[in-house]
Amino acid sequence: MSHRFPALPLDDSSPLGMTFEAEVKKHHGDNPNFKYKDDNGAPIGPFAVLSYTPDIFQPFMALGDAILNQPGIGPRARELAILAVMSVYNVPFVLYAHRRIAMRLGLSEEQVSSARKGTTPAGITDEEAVIYRTALALARTRGPLDEQCWQEAERALGREKAARLAHVVGVYLYSSTLLNLGAIPAPED
Repeated sequence: MSHRFPALPLDDSSPLGMTFEAEVKKHHGDNPNFKYKDDNGAPIGPFAVLSYTPDIFQPFMALGDAILNQPGIGPRARELAILAVMSVYNVPFVLYAHRRIAMRLGLSEEQVSSARKGTTPAGITDEEAVIYRTALALARTRGPLDEQCWQEAERALGREKAARLAHVVGVYLYSSTLLNLGAIPAPED
């Protein structure tokens, strides 16, 4: 739990409490393979910080849902992009949750470990490797993406998929900012 954003228990009958449960289930299904509430039912992870801005909670979730479920970027590729961002932005909760998600999608522990360290994992497709490298470059860059990286992305992905990838990277930069503001740790299993 974050001392910066102490857990706010949610009443399941309150507007935020009902929205919270509905949005998490819509986004992650009935049985997410990571903890999103503490033992008292209070939100943890990005949801802890978002509970302090209830007017932004649902729009944030809708944005995330739209970006993470957009066509063109498959689940494994999406997770590789997220792990690329996390190799630059040390966000324990996101690393905890997305390690589990990536492994559920068929990435090995070794591939996840490589991706978390900023190294293109062995044994992924050529397109997944371009997605990983492009996401990593976007996360590291504080200006325009270099021309060589752009040309590789455009050639392998095309403009539309490259733009869609930038949305995935961007939403995780946003999430990283929230979580790092709160110094949100990963939950204990």
